[in-house]
Amino acid sequence: MFLSSEKILERCAMGEESLITTDTFVPRNVQQASYDLRLGAESFAVGQDVPTHLNSDKQRYLSIAPGQFALLTTAEEIRMPDDLLAFITLRNSFKMQGLINVSGFHVDPTHRGKLVFAVNNIGPSDIRLRLGEPTFTIFFAEIRGVINGHRAPFGNDLPLQYVQLLGGSSLTLAKLQKEFEDLRTKVVLYAPLGIALLLALLISLLKK
Repeated sequence: MFLSSEKILERCAMGEESLITTDTFVPRNVQQASYDLRLGAESFAVGQDVPTHLNSDKQRYLSIAPGQFALLTTAEEIRMPDDLLAFITLRNSFKMQGLINVSGFHVDPTHRGKLVFAVNNIGPSDIRLRLGEPTFTIFFAEIRGVINGHRAPFGNDLPLQYVQLLGGSSLTLAKLQKEFEDLRTKVVLYAPLGIALLLALLISLLKK
């Protein structure tokens, strides 16, 4: 059974045992049977050298190009209890633009820390995300019975191994288009010269 808005609010008002830590919880983001998670400050897009740290003063927006992969974090810190399992997804407004979640779709019981989403832009245009904007949705479902073991705390930073897995250059549609345009420009500029040299060589051979 999934938690309703009433139960989510109750679970998030339990002090140290809150489902979402008090300092990151936003009551207005509670929906009928879900909670809208906000975009966190740390992200990493393939093609960057290091992760990006968004801030409200200078850089509030993140742009993901067509074909580009990125790692996104949540502003909320989750504290999953033993008796709950969560399901996560991107909000529909971003999915309609072509942004898809390519990482896991659930959060295990006893998870502690922020969530990391691996996403890919399969749409035709750049997708822009804003710091603190509701970007993901999480649903909480009750578990019956005893679970085995507890997860180690995840933390609030992007794990180094995640960044290394997506390291390297980014091959996007925009980059391919630019390379094609550069190639076409070179062909237009140098093809006549090449033909002229070839004709000159043929004329020289015929004279001999």
